[in-house]
Amino acid sequence: METIEQNNITIDEISINSDISASILRLDKIHKQISGNKWYKLKYHLEDAKKLQKDTIVTFGGAYSNHIIATAVVCKMFHLKAIGIIRGEQPEKLSHTLKEAQDYGMELHFISRTDYRNTIIPPNIDLHNAYIIAEGGYGKLGAEGFKDIDIDKNKYDFTLCAVGTGTMMAGLINAGFKNVIGISVMKNNFQLNENVAELTGLSVEKINILHNYHRGGYAKYDQALIHFMNHFYQKNNIPTDFVYSGKLIMAFEDLINTAYFPPHAKLLLIHCGGLQGNLSLSNDALIF
Repeated sequence: METIEQNNITIDEISINSDISASILRLDKIHKQISGNKWYKLKYHLEDAKKLQKDTIVTFGGAYSNHIIATAVVCKMFHLKAIGIIRGEQPEKLSHTLKEAQDYGMELHFISRTDYRNTIIPPNIDLHNAYIIAEGGYGKLGAEGFKDIDIDKNKYDFTLCAVGTGTMMAGLINAGFKNVIGISVMKNNFQLNENVAELTGLSVEKINILHNYHRGGYAKYDQALIHFMNHFYQKNNIPTDFVYSGKLIMAFEDLINTAYFPPHAKLLLIHCGGLQGNLSLSNDALIF
């Protein structure tokens, strides 16, 4: 299968006042729309769909879902029909994410939040030749893609990543990244520990997800987070998003300040992309 160009990925140093060293893997540079971890979570699903001779991809997401826009774009690239099942009633005006997904040819179907929680597929969708991908690319095939990240993992003592479904965290663990710590962006969603355990074959006790850095819940934010993102950009020239990477790096700084890591530890943070989500903020919220 054709691949997404990955030559733009860099590992950038992060400026911190500590004997600990930290770097960030810039997966956000892979592709403008198929950004960050999305290619890795879609790649083996798409290969499986091709092997099964499916011509339609059906998947799930919200109005500002990075997964939805990435799926729409990648389906257009690989000449597949894309169907997005969207959480909530259809609004009078589509979000920029959904409008762009539609422009790339994705067919949108809106369902109630209750039906969405129960993963109900509307009866008017023809599933005869369809391949279904779970929200966020969750699953073993989604996790498998992270083995294709070609860096020297042994240089780092700890790996930190944001956690939405647990797929990326599980993939990093399976790929041999060391001491993976997840920063949950969900409020009190302890099922994430079970999800990662299921995808890795590890016991739940061995899954290290920190659950107190969500800033109010999924896609919630406060002015402290926005201020932090702007300050981090001023210091490091690295843009973040308020759903995932902003919370990850804010958590990372708190962990440094509270001596969570041993002296002289080398840390790797994973920038999972998703910067398009910032377009839902007011125009003057961010300086980048």
